[in-house]
Amino acid sequence: MILSRRRVPVGAALALVLALLGLRSAIPAPFERLRQATFDSFQRLSPRVTPDSPVRVVDIDEASLKRYGQWPWPRHVVADLVAALQDLGAGVVALDMVFAEPDRTSPALLVPEWAQRFGFRAAESATALPDHDAALAAVFARGRVVAGFALTPGTQGAPVTRSAGFATIDGDPVATVPRFGGSVSNLPVLDAAAAGHGSFGVGAGSDEINRRLQLLMSVGGRLVPSLALDALRVMQDEDIYKVRAERDGAVLTGYTIRVGAVDVAVDTTGALALRFPAAGSTPTIPAWTVLDPATRAGLRDAIAGRAIFVGTSALGLSDLRPTPMSAFEPGVNLHAIGLDQMLTGEALIRPAWALGAEVVAALLLGLAAALACAFARLRSAGLGIAFLAPVPAFAAVALFARGGLLLDPTLPTFGLLVAHAGGSLARYAGSERAAQRLRAAFTHYLSPDLVAVLASDPGRLKLGGESREMTFLFTDLEGFTAMTEASGAEALVNLLNAYLDGMCSIAMAHGGTVDKIVGDAVHVMFNAPLDQPDHAERAVACALALDDFAETFRQGQRAGGVPFGATRIGINTGRAVVGNFGGTRRFDYTAHGDAINTAARLESANKALGTRICIARTTCDQVSGVSFRPIGTLMLKGKSVGVEVFEPTRQAAGTLGAYREAFGRLVAGEAGAAEALLRLHEANPDDPILALHARRIRAGERSVRMAA
Repeated sequence: MILSRRRVPVGAALALVLALLGLRSAIPAPFERLRQATFDSFQRLSPRVTPDSPVRVVDIDEASLKRYGQWPWPRHVVADLVAALQDLGAGVVALDMVFAEPDRTSPALLVPEWAQRFGFRAAESATALPDHDAALAAVFARGRVVAGFALTPGTQGAPVTRSAGFATIDGDPVATVPRFGGSVSNLPVLDAAAAGHGSFGVGAGSDEINRRLQLLMSVGGRLVPSLALDALRVMQDEDIYKVRAERDGAVLTGYTIRVGAVDVAVDTTGALALRFPAAGSTPTIPAWTVLDPATRAGLRDAIAGRAIFVGTSALGLSDLRPTPMSAFEPGVNLHAIGLDQMLTGEALIRPAWALGAEVVAALLLGLAAALACAFARLRSAGLGIAFLAPVPAFAAVALFARGGLLLDPTLPTFGLLVAHAGGSLARYAGSERAAQRLRAAFTHYLSPDLVAVLASDPGRLKLGGESREMTFLFTDLEGFTAMTEASGAEALVNLLNAYLDGMCSIAMAHGGTVDKIVGDAVHVMFNAPLDQPDHAERAVACALALDDFAETFRQGQRAGGVPFGATRIGINTGRAVVGNFGGTRRFDYTAHGDAINTAARLESANKALGTRICIARTTCDQVSGVSFRPIGTLMLKGKSVGVEVFEPTRQAAGTLGAYREAFGRLVAGEAGAAEALLRLHEANPDDPILALHARRIRAGERSVRMAA
C-alpha cells in the first residue's frame, strides 16, 4: 500500500516532464525565444575579451559630422579619409556604405548644370573640371579597399557582377543561404577600382535582435560574401573562397569557409553566430582624427596592419542595431566584431548533440525530483530542488565561458521544476481530498467564502470584529405560517428545502455570505469576509435574481395547488461591526449594527408598500445599470431620520419618466402633483406603488413621508 502511494508522485512527475518535452517538440517557438534570451544573458555574463584586436572601426560620429558637414560628405572628403588610412598602413579598408549615385557636389557636374540653369560660364582651363567620384576611384585603385553593397528582395536592383569566386565541396550553399533578387551597388567606376565587394546587410532574428552576421548570401543563383568576409579575403590577398559542407551522416549541419589560412564555421544558412565583447568596447577611432593632419600621425600604431571598417554611429543615419549587449549598436561594429572573431579563431558552437543532451538532462533531473518527492519529506525535497535548480545554469555558463559552447539550461531546469511540482501535487492530493471533504461539509453551515478565508488564515478564527461598510439583504416568505398549518410536516420540509436551496445558491453565486436562515427567512451580507468594492451592485443583482427565482417557484407551486406566497426582499447599505461573536465554546460569524436592522425593517415594509423589493437610497446611490423608482421616505419606528426607499423597475423609459416627474413635483409640494399621480394610477391600476400613492392622496396626504 505504501509502495503504491509512492508510485503516484513518481508517475505524476514523469508524466509532466514528458508533457513538457512533447510541448517543446510541438510548439518550439516559445522555447526557442527563451533559449535565445538565455544565450543573450550568457553573452552579458561572459563577454569576449580581445586584448589587442586586429580590427578597428573608423566612426563617422556626431563630432565628425559637426566638423565636416552632414552626411553624405563630398566624395573627395571620403577619398581623403580612405587615402589617409592607406597611408597609415591599414591592412584593408572596408566601407559600410554604398555610393550608388554620382556626387552632385563634383564641379564636373555642377558647372554644366549652372551653365544650363543660370547661364554661368567657367573660365577656360587646360585641365578638366574635378570629378569627386573619379578622385575616390583613384584612391580605391591604390589597393585593399572593399566596397559595400546592399541586397534587395524580389527583382529590385541590379545583379551583382563583381565579387570573388567560390569553390564548393560536397554541396552548394546557394540552396540553403538567404536568397535575394538584386543589389544596390556602387558606381561602376568605383566598383571597378575596388579590390573587394561585400554585402553590409547583417540580418536580425525573429525578435529583431542581431545575434548573427550573415557571411554568405545568393543573388540570382550566385554566391556573394559579406563585407567582413571579403575584408578577410582582401587582407590575405586571396582570390577565391573554398566552401565545404559539413554533415552528420546525411544531415547537413553547416559549412566551413576557408579564406587563406583561416577557417570559418557557419550554420546551414551561412551565418556566423557572434560572440560579443562588452558593450562599447569595440576599438573605435573618430573619423575626424584621421582627416585632421594634427591628430593623424598619432594613429599609425592603431591602424597599421589592421582591418579598418568605416561606418557611422550618428543617430540620424539609422544604422543602430539592437544586440544582446546594447539596444543601439552601430551596424558597422557588427562587421568588425565578426571579422575580429574570425581572425582570433573564437566561435560560438551549438553542437549537434546539444538538444539530445538537454532532453536527457531534463529526464534525469525530473526523475531525481520525482524520487525525492516520493520518498523524502516534502520540505527536504523542496530544499534539495532549490539547491539543484541553479546547477544546469551554472554548468551552461561555465561551458560558454570556457569553450563558447551553447547549451540551453532552461529545458533541464524546467524538467526539474515541473517534476517537483507534479510530485508535490500528487503527495498533497490525498490530504487535500480529505480537506476538501471537510470544507464541503462546513459549507453547509457556513458561507463558502468564510470557510475559504478561515482555511487560508486560521488566525481569524477568534473572537472579535471590525467595522466596515456592508450591504445587507433580508428575505421573508409571505403567508408562511398559514402554509405551515395547511401542509404536512414532511411535504413542508421538502418544499422549504427546495426553496431555500435555490435562494442560498443564488446568494452565494453573487458573492454573498449567508449569515442566517431563520425558518423561511434568509439573511445575506456582502463585503465580508472578503473585500467586495462593488458590494451594493452585487446585492441588487442578487435581489433581482432571487425575485425571479422566487416568482417562478411560487407560480410552479400554485399551479400544483400549494398556496406558496410571494418573497419580500429588503436591502440597505451602511457601517456595521462584523466578526466572530459568542463565547469561548461556541461563536458565530455575523454582523451587528443599525444598518442590519434597517434592512430587516425594509423587508417588512414591503407588505405595506405592496412591493416585493424595497431598497434604501444608501444602496441605490452606489449602483449603476439598474433603474430605480422612488417610493417615498419611511419613518421607521424609533428613528428620527427617514429612510428614502426605492424599487428596482423594468418599466419603459417614458412610463418611468412620467412617474419620476409626478413624484418629484409631489416632493416639492407643487400644485397638481397629486392629480398627476392619480391620473397615472387610473392608467395603471395594477401598479402597487401608484395604488399606494392614490390611497394616501385620497386620504388627504400630500407628502411622501410615511410611517413604517
